[in-house]
This record gives sequence, structure tokens and C-alpha cells, in this order.
Amino acid sequence: MSLITDIKQAKGNKKRVHIYIDDEFVCSVDDFTAFKNKLRVGREITRHELEEIVTESEQSSGFERVVDLISRTPKTEKQVRDYLREKGYMPKTILCIVNKLKDYRYIDDQRYAEMYIENYINRYGKRKIEQNLILRGIDKETIAECLEDNQDQSEVVLNFATKFMKNREPTRENFEKLCRHLAGKGFEWSEISPVISKLKKGEVDEGWY
Repeated sequence: MSLITDIKQAKGNKKRVHIYIDDEFVCSVDDFTAFKNKLRVGREITRHELEEIVTESEQSSGFERVVDLISRTPKTEKQVRDYLREKGYMPKTILCIVNKLKDYRYIDDQRYAEMYIENYINRYGKRKIEQNLILRGIDKETIAECLEDNQDQSEVVLNFATKFMKNREPTRENFEKLCRHLAGKGFEWSEISPVISKLKKGEVDEGWY
């Protein structure tokens, strides 16, 4: 058994306290966890009990941090894990926090993918959208499922193409630049080629310009 010899409020954070065991600082916990577990000067406590209390405190503080983060901008599970890892949380604590967030549906990768596609389907091609979602930790199967209802982007490609070619001469050089421009936005050649053909043949309604 060890003896809690002092409990001091953390400087710069009124919601955390420093715990001293046998006159030596050993850890910090949030004040609610300290109160809940009846930590007080003079109490005898084992190292194992203290480790369990610290884990509980870390889970609580990590959960609050992430909820604050995702209240501003939605995040994927990978982004949450990366954020907690960067903040120094242990793998066991991260797992507990992520599971709790899932239970509350504060993070939902499928919903995130649906929202992302809805916001960017008129700005990028499916290839670029897929790449961006993969970087955020969304698996390919989920992305493919969410993109099923957005297969035809012909009007989106045409819109970008006509805007790009506005006030430009229909030269080979400009059409090559247009191809690179559209490919950079994530459109496939199978989507780009028909639009290029229409523009070259003058089959695009002038109302598009």
C-alpha cells in the first residue's frame, strides 16, 4: 500500500489535480475522476488501483477532447485515432474512446463518406474523391457503395470543360491543357473524351459558356 500525501490543483488547468504518493508526484487526473474515486490526502492506495483511476481519467479527458474536435468538423475513425495518438494517449485508451464514440454514433465512417461525396461530387471526379476518402481512412468497399448513386458525372465534366475553354481558342494545345485540368480534378478518360469530342465538333450549346 502507498499513501496519498498531497493533492494539488494543476497550474493552467482547474479541472485537473496532481497526485502525490509518499511525497512524490506520480500522476495527474481530472477532478471529477478524483472525486468519483474518493482520492484524498491520507488515503492508502495500491499502484494497481491508481493505474486504473489514471486510465479512467485519460479515457474521460480524451473523449471530451474528441467530442469538442468533431463538434467543429466531422472526423473519420482514422482521423480520431491519429489525433489521440498525437496527443500521447495509449493504444488501450484510444480503443476505449473510439468504441464509446461509435456507440454514441459520434463517428460513423459510412455517414462521413456520404456527406463528403454530397459536398464534393460537383467539384471533383470520383477518382479524386475516392483518393481523398482513402487518405481519411475510409475503406474502398464503403466508398464504392456510397458512390453508387453518383455514377454519371457527364454534366459536371462538361461544366468544368466549358468554363475552362471560355475565351480560349479551340487549339490542340488548349485541348491538351483541358485534358490535364480535368484529369487533375479526378475525372477518368472515359468521362473526359466524349466532352472533348463535343467541344471539338462544336456540339456544345452556347448556353453552356
